[in-house]
Amino acid sequence: MKGLARAILFGGGWLVALLAIYLLVVVPEAAQLTDREPIVIAVTAIASALVLWTATRLPATPSWPIAIVGWIVGFFLPLAAVRVLLAIADKMFG
Repeated sequence: MKGLARAILFGGGWLVALLAIYLLVVVPEAAQLTDREPIVIAVTAIASALVLWTATRLPATPSWPIAIVGWIVGFFLPLAAVRVLLAIADKMFG
């Protein structure tokens, strides 16, 4: 399973990068209600850069199936984690 962590980080890094692009391009008019849009976009862009940089420091996998599964897991894992955390918060405070 050498390189699985690298593939997962690359998938997660791309998710965060696409989130920053989405916030910058698609939702700028909705985010003008607050002054926090530039901070959110900057944090997501920096987080994406750090995750992708960290991924390049890890050993690569010689197996394409492991790389593909890692990218998919890395892309959807943060979304699943947010759903779980929101469900927990809803039960605690709702």
